[in-house]
Amino acid sequence: MRCNVCGADNLEGAAYCEDCGARLPMAAAQPTQEASQASVAPTPTPVSVAPVPTPVTPVEAAPVLPAPTPPVSSPEPATVAPAAGPTACPACGAQNLPGVAFCEDCGASLSDAPASGAAVSPPVVYDAVPTVAPPIAAAPTAHSTRPRLVHTSGREFPLEKDTILLGRRSPVDGIFPEVDLTDYDTDSYISRRHGRITRHEAGYVYEDLGSSNGSWVNGNKLQAHIQQPLGEGNSLRLGKTEMVVRLS
Repeated sequence: MRCNVCGADNLEGAAYCEDCGARLPMAAAQPTQEASQASVAPTPTPVSVAPVPTPVTPVEAAPVLPAPTPPVSSPEPATVAPAAGPTACPACGAQNLPGVAFCEDCGASLSDAPASGAAVSPPVVYDAVPTVAPPIAAAPTAHSTRPRLVHTSGREFPLEKDTILLGRRSPVDGIFPEVDLTDYDTDSYISRRHGRITRHEAGYVYEDLGSSNGSWVNGNKLQAHIQQPLGEGNSLRLGKTEMVVRLS
């Protein structure tokens, strides 16, 4: 039996198409043998013929629509807390590292100070009498308390040995005096072995060793090889180079 929908052949007596599932038309009823062999009577008896069933139009199955996919909402971006920045001092406005409790510039407390980047109201400046810091007194220069000779330039020569040679150095002659005045005697008025200071139990004495331009103590010229006691504050001059004796 042929399907009216898809044209496929199906077995006799099938009610639905094996290919598309549509309902098959019913077969027409065969006329009875008696009706075919009946003789024609003068008044023919009408033969009852089974009505041919009207073919049923197959109902197309409604297409199966996919279930609607719910809209995917995009995730909201996570709110990231801004990194803590430098802390502005509410007193002076200086920037300080995060976590610092007191301003590194003025020492004000930073407990209520907003981090950098936040709106900070400018500090209110009130008219006030400026405080003038007292001048810092210069620390007194520490001086040695050891016996020494002090040149007019401020250079000090310690008197640490029992015998101290005063003069000008001469590497060629192997002369290196303890009180080397070469740098202060530009005109060479001082001899290489000009004088000598000796320490005794009673104190220090100076002796001119026969220099070319002489020695003076407190303005008095000394004779060669005559020892002259030295006291605190005495002036000692060799040629044109002058020094002061400091024993304490």
